[in-house]
Amino acid sequence: MRDQYAGDLSDLLKFALLRVLAANDRRLGISWYYNPKADGRMDGRHRDYLEDHRWKGLDDGLYNGLSTLAERSVQALESLPIWPHGTIFYRDPVPVKRSRHLWFDAMANRMNDSDLLFLDPDNGLGDKRRHATVDEVRRLRRPGRALVLIRFPHFSSPHSDQLERYHSTLRDDAGAHSLYTLRTSVSVPRSPGSPFVIPRIRWFTIIDGAEPLIDRVQQFRAKLQPMPNASTAFSVH
Repeated sequence: MRDQYAGDLSDLLKFALLRVLAANDRRLGISWYYNPKADGRMDGRHRDYLEDHRWKGLDDGLYNGLSTLAERSVQALESLPIWPHGTIFYRDPVPVKRSRHLWFDAMANRMNDSDLLFLDPDNGLGDKRRHATVDEVRRLRRPGRALVLIRFPHFSSPHSDQLERYHSTLRDDAGAHSLYTLRTSVSVPRSPGSPFVIPRIRWFTIIDGAEPLIDRVQQFRAKLQPMPNASTAFSVH
């Protein structure tokens, strides 16, 4: 997560989902996998939803909260009144590889009391600085805790194949007991003011989620499906 993305469409989707999942009986932890440097891309510009009040139907309180964001920063996000009671944040920047283990140990300790833990790396699961690693996912798992991991699939191979490989890695290498992935797609303007739209696809995978969380994902799907240019699919493995 980078400051330039704070408050964009991805944040609306992921925070709305996390609010539904946490409800009033899960303590939410968010590890931002924070990178304070801008990456030069324009992906964080998608805040058009604030001009379309139909998006209030997804989560009115969250929509109103994000509309008051004073600056595009992760720190400013943390200060908004949108978080379930007791939400824990970890915002230390992801370091270079040689000191990553110290960063991870501090993060794991900070998140000790969370039983719903969201990991927010730029590039999902992998072995680079901008990823959450398989080993980190494995070590964060514990009885009674569900992990939520974001992923942006690519277009170089069928999404069904990517999803199968992804779930296999989490199952075989991270030891996940249960896996289900909510696949979302929201089309956005190709450029500011453009009449042409392109799909922005985001996957949210819940690892070790108990049965009530599946019902909550379905509640979120029911809210997201009517939103402008949005579609969802749900895969359980």
